[in-house]
Amino acid sequence: MNLSSPATWTHVVSVGIIWLFAISPPLYAQNWSIRLGTNVSTYQFTNSVGGSLESLRPSSGRHLEISYQKILLDTSKLLLKTNRSAVYFTNHSTQAKLISMLRVGVQLSADQFNTSGNINSSQIAYQTDFIGVGLHGGMQIPFSKKTSLEVQGKLQGQLLIDGVQTIDTQFLDLQNDSQFNGLQTLAGYVVQLNHRINSYTGILLGFQSMKSIGVSAVNNTTLAFQPNALFIGIRLFPN
Repeated sequence: MNLSSPATWTHVVSVGIIWLFAISPPLYAQNWSIRLGTNVSTYQFTNSVGGSLESLRPSSGRHLEISYQKILLDTSKLLLKTNRSAVYFTNHSTQAKLISMLRVGVQLSADQFNTSGNINSSQIAYQTDFIGVGLHGGMQIPFSKKTSLEVQGKLQGQLLIDGVQTIDTQFLDLQNDSQFNGLQTLAGYVVQLNHRINSYTGILLGFQSMKSIGVSAVNNTTLAFQPNALFIGIRLFPN
């Protein structure tokens, strides 16, 4: 499957969202998260013989994300039911506990992937703004009734909405550059600490590492992004 194809990516996200809502519990098992942080991005330019451009330095940029997440199995609500699933998981408490830690969700993000450096005697910088949509899934491990550690795997498609390359005093629009203006597919992981304040809200603190996958060569050169983000945020638990 060619994940760099926009049609394929749209299909993957659509199927994932349908699957998410089809298997997920009712509204009491959902949460929304709003995250705000900083990306520190590395650009990896590689030519046809494997040589790379080492003079670019990671630079910071904005990370903003809104995500929707559901629990695969809410054991507290399961105890109130008498159907076949409830009976099975009541008799298999270890399996119920493990599955209740699993989370699946979708996210929408706005990210800046920036870098700067020198090429020969010229100063060079890239400033970009991307929007993205994707899927995530993982496990939330409770430390106490209110605090937990969450580990997620993520897959995301990103599209450039604005970008500029600066070489000394020259400015080039990256929307005309085929290495930037196509669909960028990134995969990675998130580690975050959650703390529930009350029945409706919580806070979170975490780290995210992503990297481009399925990169295609343009003029014998490939470009991969590797952004790492630190973030804080809030969680909302509608009832």
